[in-house]
Amino acid sequence: MGQPPGPPQAPPPAAFPHRPRPERRDSGGKGGSAFVLILMLVFGMMAGGTCATLATIGGDHDQILGGRGERVGVVEVSGPIVTSDEITRQIREFARRDDLVALVLRIESPGGAVAPSQEIYQALREASAKKPVVASMGSTAASGGFWISLGADWVFASPGTITGSIGVITQTPDLTELAELARFRMRTFKSGPLKDAGNPFRALTEADEALFMGLINDIYDQFVTLTAERRGLPVEAVKKIADGRILTGRAALEADLVDELGGLWDAARKAVLLARARDAKEGGSTVDTSSAAYAKVEDPALVYPRPPKPKLLDLLQSRASRAMADGLVGAVDQLSERGSAPVELR
Repeated sequence: MGQPPGPPQAPPPAAFPHRPRPERRDSGGKGGSAFVLILMLVFGMMAGGTCATLATIGGDHDQILGGRGERVGVVEVSGPIVTSDEITRQIREFARRDDLVALVLRIESPGGAVAPSQEIYQALREASAKKPVVASMGSTAASGGFWISLGADWVFASPGTITGSIGVITQTPDLTELAELARFRMRTFKSGPLKDAGNPFRALTEADEALFMGLINDIYDQFVTLTAERRGLPVEAVKKIADGRILTGRAALEADLVDELGGLWDAARKAVLLARARDAKEGGSTVDTSSAAYAKVEDPALVYPRPPKPKLLDLLQSRASRAMADGLVGAVDQLSERGSAPVELR
């Protein structure tokens, strides 16, 4: 007898159907390689920018101009006087430094606000208690620019300097007729009759004019009185030229509003001599500080304030943005050189 049949055999597994792999395209640097290239360039530029940023922050040295003589600090007042914070900070910092023998205030200003001019003047007077202060007028040192020069121990002007302009002014427009033409009306709610004094959409009242003239006369009196005190002149003599007129440096010298004609380097040499004179006075001797002695003074080293330190975050953000832009441009150039399709920013 034959053997009983065994259990049915499972049919052999069918071969796994072959799935053709998509044909790989050789892009020659397109796609992924381009993306990697861009990232490498961007991060490289960012790293370089960060290093440059740290180098910038580390650059904390004095800006020095001139010779090898005594060191004189130079504080510049340029343009309209709107605020005094940075100028007074520089003056106080230089006044505390033992390596500086004196201070020169270089003025290139047509004037400006009253209170900041007074604050700069006061800072100069406080600095003068520690070391000599000399003012050097540039092309213009008028009104508030002249006011701050009064804080110096000695004042220079060039013959053609525009200075003076001792006076006070304020202005308010009158737009009442224009408002009527445009059929425009301003509604004002105020706690008192003078709260909107100077409102350009209504006519000035006698009380308004009295208020403004009171303010002008008060500040004018302060200006004239200070000029008389600091320049050693009678008040009436100052008032004769304190009608707002401007003067050349030569005319200002004749009017005793400045002490000497000369430029920045003359002012620096004078400052050195005044510093020597202070030291000599303590020892009971004297030093010639006249203009004839300037030629004997070695060129001073003019020390300008350190530039303000930029904030780290601002620098990093600025350099990172620039690095990204440079990196993208560099990537486009690299891809173009390899014959690939350009990367477009849309």
